[in-house]
Amino acid sequence: MILYSDLSAQVKFPEIKKELFPEKGIYRFPAFTEGTIIMRNGIISGQLLNYNISLDEMHFIGEKGDTLALADPFSVSFISMNGSRFYYDKGYLQTIDSSNGIMLAFRQLLSIQQHRPAAYGMTEPHEGMRVYSFYAPNGKTDKIGDDDKVTITAQDVYFFGDGYGHFTKTGKAFILEHFEKHQDTVKTFLKTHHTNFNKLDDLEQLLKFCRQL
Repeated sequence: MILYSDLSAQVKFPEIKKELFPEKGIYRFPAFTEGTIIMRNGIISGQLLNYNISLDEMHFIGEKGDTLALADPFSVSFISMNGSRFYYDKGYLQTIDSSNGIMLAFRQLLSIQQHRPAAYGMTEPHEGMRVYSFYAPNGKTDKIGDDDKVTITAQDVYFFGDGYGHFTKTGKAFILEHFEKHQDTVKTFLKTHHTNFNKLDDLEQLLKFCRQL
């Protein structure tokens, strides 16, 4: 049985003004899609699911058509949706790759910035800022940026995980421990390729190399 809570009672924007977001927050996918929730007690449930990035919650459509949130993510083993798995470890993480017993996953962190006023009624965004469009559960596109003079930036933070759903931020120590018998080979690869553990391309190249060990 899936436990849930009513979203109307939840306020989880300690650093971001809630009124700048769509009513239900910002979702990973354009629409709710069929997914599977595998509980730690072995119960399997199919639901219409979507991940709410701004709330860091997994939402589903209830029997009455309401948008509800999983109330106890610790009871979930993993969630399968749109070709990815979502695990909960101090927040939801979405898998990108899985090989040699290592999962590569990411968590997306959002920050919001209002544009500075400029001449002739224009606004002046900070360098590097991007304007985003996000989707509400009814399929309507909610633009945040031009009209509201607000910019949202997204930072992807990457994690390595084991087969038990335990994750740690990507780093050399995890890889060297996992490939203890091939440490010298891995160290040479990391040095030669100047691996940046904060860049997805570098992480994917590293895992591709490790598949051959």
